[in-house]
Amino acid sequence: MRPFNCVGIGEMRAKGEHEVLSGNVKLAMSHVVPDLVQKIAKGQDPLRILGDGTQVRHYTYGGDLATGIVTAMEHPAARNEDFNLSTAQSTTVLELAENIWNRLNPGTPFRYISDPPFEHDVQKRVPATQKASDLLGFEATTSLDEMLDEVVPWVVQAAERGLI
Repeated sequence: MRPFNCVGIGEMRAKGEHEVLSGNVKLAMSHVVPDLVQKIAKGQDPLRILGDGTQVRHYTYGGDLATGIVTAMEHPAARNEDFNLSTAQSTTVLELAENIWNRLNPGTPFRYISDPPFEHDVQKRVPATQKASDLLGFEATTSLDEMLDEVVPWVVQAAERGLI
């Protein structure tokens, strides 16, 4: 199974000695959704984005990924096969950032600046999801808006409590 960009609640600060700063905010996990939420919730304006924001990702709800994994473990057609488990919806980092911005700062114009990207950042990660659909009947169905409805408030509360 190859899961793509899992989004969900419950993720805590990464363990390790190396901390990543983005402007005035220490990043908790180096995962784009919780890190963007944390930076915006802490008032970063303009928002600092790694790279130019045109990087394409497929954000997939953790519950959908769990369903896909269990389906593949149990389905006879999955034997000796590999599958991309993901939503089929492409989203740029800028689209994601603006969506989160508007949730936390309604009515405030979205402003961002680009920081240098990670050295080997892949610009476009687009999974082929048809095989999982055809052989397993699996499709990740949770929309990005539904994911963010759940995750944004959770990250804000976790940050306020010092968990991330």
